[in-house]
Order: sequence, then C-alpha cells, then structure tokens
Amino acid sequence: MRPRMPSGWWKVAQRRGLTYRMVLVGGVMAVLMVGAFALLFMAITGLRDAGTVARHAKTALVSADRLEKLMFGLDAESRGLIVTKAPGFDRYFAADRAALPAREADLERASATVDAAQARWAHQIVQADSAYMRDYLIPLTNAAKSDPAAARSMLEKGEGLQRLAALRNQCESFENAQRKIAAVSEQEAIDAARSATVTAAISAAGALLLIGFFITYLTKVIIRPVRHAALVAGGLAKGDLTVRMPETSPGEIGLLESKFNTMVGSLEVSRDQLRRVADEQGALRRVATLVATGVSPTQVFDAVAAEVGHVLEADHSEIIRFESDDTARVVGYWNDPRVPKVMPPLNGHWPIESGTVTATVLTTERPARMKNYERATSAIGIWSHAVGIRCVVGCPVKVEGRVWGAMLIHSLENEPMPGVTEDRMQEFVELVGTAIANAQSRSDLLASRARVVAAADESRRRIERDLHDGAQQQLVTLALKLRTLETTAVAPGQRRLREHISGLVHDLANVLDDLQEVSRGIIPPILTRSGLRPALRSLARHSPVPVELSTDVIGRLAERVEVAVYYTVSEALTNVVKHAHASEVRVDLVMEHRTVRLSIHDDGRGGANLSGGSGLVGLKDRVEALGGSIEVVSPAGGGTSVLVEIPLEPAESPLAKGASAPPLVSRPFIGL
Repeated sequence: MRPRMPSGWWKVAQRRGLTYRMVLVGGVMAVLMVGAFALLFMAITGLRDAGTVARHAKTALVSADRLEKLMFGLDAESRGLIVTKAPGFDRYFAADRAALPAREADLERASATVDAAQARWAHQIVQADSAYMRDYLIPLTNAAKSDPAAARSMLEKGEGLQRLAALRNQCESFENAQRKIAAVSEQEAIDAARSATVTAAISAAGALLLIGFFITYLTKVIIRPVRHAALVAGGLAKGDLTVRMPETSPGEIGLLESKFNTMVGSLEVSRDQLRRVADEQGALRRVATLVATGVSPTQVFDAVAAEVGHVLEADHSEIIRFESDDTARVVGYWNDPRVPKVMPPLNGHWPIESGTVTATVLTTERPARMKNYERATSAIGIWSHAVGIRCVVGCPVKVEGRVWGAMLIHSLENEPMPGVTEDRMQEFVELVGTAIANAQSRSDLLASRARVVAAADESRRRIERDLHDGAQQQLVTLALKLRTLETTAVAPGQRRLREHISGLVHDLANVLDDLQEVSRGIIPPILTRSGLRPALRSLARHSPVPVELSTDVIGRLAERVEVAVYYTVSEALTNVVKHAHASEVRVDLVMEHRTVRLSIHDDGRGGANLSGGSGLVGLKDRVEALGGSIEVVSPAGGGTSVLVEIPLEPAESPLAKGASAPPLVSRPFIGL
C-alpha cells in the first residue's frame, strides 16, 4: 500500500515539480538554441573571413597592376625623351615619378592585409621598382637632357629592357598569386554561405519544433490557469470584489489562486476605508495648499466647507463664527447639489440659544451632535426641523487656544458615525484655525508697519518744525545782532574787529544754509507745499547724476503715497550716487487703475538687492505698509531697476470683510 503523504508535503512536491519541469524544458531549449546559433555563428564568421581575404587580394592585384603600368609608362617616357627630345615627355616623366611613391605605398598596404608572405613579396617588388628608377631611369633621363649620345648608348646596351622584363615577371607572378588567393577565398566564401544556409535552416526548424513543444507545455500547465485568472482579474478590475478563483491547479499556479482569493478578500474589506482615507487626504492637501498660499479666509472657509461636505458625505456643511453678542454668523457654507438648497440658515445669522449644538460647542469647547429636532424651541432648532435635518454634528474652531467658532455638518437621512466623524472633522478644523491665525498675523503686521511708518513721518515733521521754529530762528537772530554790532558798535578805525565780526556773520549764514538743507531732507517743504511733481523735479535738479524725469500724475495724491514715492526716489538717487557709478538715471511715474507705478532705472554696475542695506529695507517696509510692492532688478553689470506699485486706496486687512475673528472675549456659561 502506498503510504499517505501529508497534504502540506504534497503541495510542496507539486510546487517543486512544476518549477523543475520548467527549468528542465528551458535548459534543454537553451542548450539546443545556443548550439544551433554557435554553428550558425561559425559559418557566418567563415563567410566573412573568406570574403575579406578575397577582397584584400583583389585590392592588392589592382595595386600591382597600376604600379606595373606606371613603371612601363616611365620607361616609355624616358625613351620618347631620348628619341624626340620633346619637352612634353619630360613633364610626363616628372608627374609619373611623383606619383610612384603613392602607388608603391598602396601596393604594400593592400598586400599587408592579405598575409605576411604577400606583404614581403610586395616589398620586394617595390624595392626592385625603386632600384630600377634610381639606378637606370633617372640617370637615363638626366643624360637625355644633358648628353643625348650617352643616353642613346645606354639604350643600345639593353640593360633597361632586361631589368624591365624582370620587373614584369615579378609583377605577373605576384598578380597570378593574388588571383589564386582571391579564387580560393571566393570558393571558401561560397562553401561558408552554403554551410550557413543549411545551419540556419536546421536551426530554424529545430527552434520551431522546440517552440511548438514549449508552447504546448506552457498552455497546459500555465496559460490555461492564467487565462482563467485573467478573466477573474477582469471582473475585479471592474469593481466586482465577489469574484473568486478555483484552487485546483498544481504548484505555483495553485498557490497563486489561493493568494489571489486572499487578496480579493482583503481588498473587499479595505476598499471603503482606503477610498475614505484617500478622499480625506486629498481634501486636506487642497485646503492646506490654500492656507499656505495665503488666500483670504473667506476662500478658505468656503473651500473647507465644500471639502468636509464631500468627504463626510454630508448634505450641508457650514463654518460659523461666534460673535461678541452671543450670536453665530456663517462665514462659509456648502450645499450638496443633489438636495434642496437651504444654506445658509436664517440668513446666516442666529442667536446662540441653550440646547443647541452651537451652544454646546461654545461652552464645552468640545465636539457635539444633536439628532432630534422635533421638540426644538430655539430659532436654529425650529429651522432645522422645518428643512428636514435629522442630525447635526459640530466641532469647535480654536484660535490661539480659545474658541473662535465651529464647523457644522447636517444630515437629512442617515446619522454620521459617532466618534469617527468628529475625529475626521478635527483635522479640517485645525486648518481653519491656522488660516485665521495667519490672516490675523498678516493683518497685525500690516497695521504695525503702517503705524511705524506714520510715527516716523510724524517724527520727521516734528524735527523739521522744531528746527525751523527753534534753531533756525535763533541763528537768524544771532546773525542780525552781529550785523547790528558791526555797523553801530565798532569804531571806524577798528578794521580788524569789523572783519572778524563779518566773518562770524558769514559762518552763521553757512551754518544756517546747512541746517536748512538738513531740514529739507527730513520733510521737504516743496513736497508739502506744492506736491509730488515739483518735489521730484527738485530732486532731479540737485542730483549729481543726470536724471530724466517723466510723470503723468496730475494734482495731489494722498500724503502717505506722496511721501513714499518721494523717499523712494530720493533713496534710489542716493544709492546711484554712492554705489552705482552710473551716467544717467531715468525716473517714470504713472498712475493706472488707481495704482501709482514708479520705475527708477540707472545704467550703473548693478548688484543691488533689498537685503543689502537699511535704506532699501526701509523703503520696502514703507511701500508694503501701504499695501504696495517693491522689486529690485539689478544684474551685475546691467544697471539697477527699482519697480514700485502703491494702491491709492488704503491696504485693506484680509480680515476686514467679516472673515476675521472678533475679539476673543470671555463668555458666561450657557446651559444645555
């Protein structure tokens, strides 16, 4: 009797058997294919080598023939020169003689590619040609030009014909050898081609047989089970998580079927949870992006209300702010387009009454929910019952640790899952609090900047007024007293004393001029008296660097705008004089769409930036305190451009339109 094997052992044996069979079949196919391709490669290599030898032999044959013809041409040209004495033969001889080294080099190079014996043979032919040229043809040609009788004597001896015949024999022997080598190589190439064709045919037939066998085997043990798995996976891809595979296949395929069914079960369990998490994370990411980019709180509130409504599958959602008069005001809301539009409730403003979700969130500072409005007596409760709201869930919004408002969701049918809903709302609530805190910080920063700039301007005005009413008047009085003393108290003969007093008066006048110049730099009288355009013209006239000024601003602007533009131009011209080494400055001032645009450009050396000195930093603070912007473009060697935009209306706080938190005041406890 065959012993009974444990089921676990049998599964392992099946799994190993399938793996071994696949490895064995693949190994046999690999060996046969490698052998066939090796034979084919050897045949192709032989074909290539034979063709190469034949081609090289033909090249050497052509080179030898050309060299032989050139030598016979040189001999004929030298004889023609002796017989006819025509200068044309001399020119032909010189041209062919110049071409001889190249022909010899071609022969040696072509022969070297055949084999070493042919290379040595070609070298001997080249040496014999060179010797014939050097020892016979050149002396014969020289004699033909200088001593024709001696040249004819050399011809009559017949030495040249003998040596030329020997050269001819050498060349013919070499050429016959190359023809033979070429013929043998061509025959070898034909044989190699025939062998390659036969090998390729046998390899192709064997490969087809092996492929057919392997395909049949794969179809039986793998493809059919995998095709069934693909059909099941297609149903899974369409969202059908009820499909399952029969766990009947052996080896790894059976294991795959079991794991596949386990995976489908896990997907069925976690699908809803993953979808919920993905939607929630996407919504949080979108809201966080809005908060990070610094958009207005109103936009953040509407976006959060919409995202919370989608993620929590609510019918309505809203964000409310607790007012100081114990009322709630809607600052952001969303309606599901599939249900009747009822938001915001009570025109977006209702009293906070005992027994409501808003009252509970405010007093406990914790999430709260209510699901029965049939007996409600509060205004918001009566409204909720009238529109068919079944459940309301609220979560407090905190700013700086204190309750600012709440986020609410309404459900018309099913009650949201207790606990889980509040936890998921909390992450959105934190983003709302962050957006409010950021907006409040930006508002406080703008207000602080505006106060600092206003205080600085007021200090400048006070210093200028004190200088004008105090020090300047005293200096003028002192100068007048000295002038009176000079004219009335100094005797006519005291010339030296008179000169000293006159010098003191002159020095006082210089001090007074310097003090007036300082006073003008603090708050120029021309700016307060005549406006921006004359003040800028005065700056341009007093600038050491030529300034081209263009302005189309007509009439007076707000004092804060005129002061900001004036000091921006003044600071820019000062920087040009000190650092830019420019030859010209262009200042353009225009007003478009209730915005003043100032452009200052010089042709200096560039390299300036807003963090490079206190002057530009101060200008940046002054401009941004007015809700404007300043940009400095200063590439090295490309000059400097300062671009300023200032709105004529005061910069409005991002919290000024009802989106901000009211003052966080203490509230009495409101009972449920």
